[in-house]
Amino acid sequence: MAKSFFGASHPLFNTLGVEVEEICGGKAVMTICHQKFLTGRNGSMHRGVIVTLLDTNCGLAIFSKLGDMRAIATIDLRVDFIAEAVSGDSVSSEVECYAIKNDIAYVRGRAINNRDDRLLATVSGSFAVGTLGPGFDSSMQ
Repeated sequence: MAKSFFGASHPLFNTLGVEVEEICGGKAVMTICHQKFLTGRNGSMHRGVIVTLLDTNCGLAIFSKLGDMRAIATIDLRVDFIAEAVSGDSVSSEVECYAIKNDIAYVRGRAINNRDDRLLATVSGSFAVGTLGPGFDSSMQ
């Protein structure tokens, strides 16, 4: 269910060209291909696109750790940019949900330039689990 929700059937991700590569045991990998409309003035992928990719992948990693898709909400999200994406290259996001304690999920991960595996950004954050927001499904399939 999660792969189809976050994959091509999701209108935003379909437009952005996001591909879900892996979901397993609290870890998730997503890739976004370079498209001209996703670039900043310098021709590299816009940082806002990378933040969106990382934030969404944090949610997917949490769902994978929980085993279901209950509502979550971002408490804190930190993204540190290390380098710019190379113009024309795709970017992957690798995120791990490494702990859930007292309805708080903790994540960490990175964005990398796919052509040369160069680190572009790191992410860390915490999310409230079981919030009053919308749930997506009762199980991860």
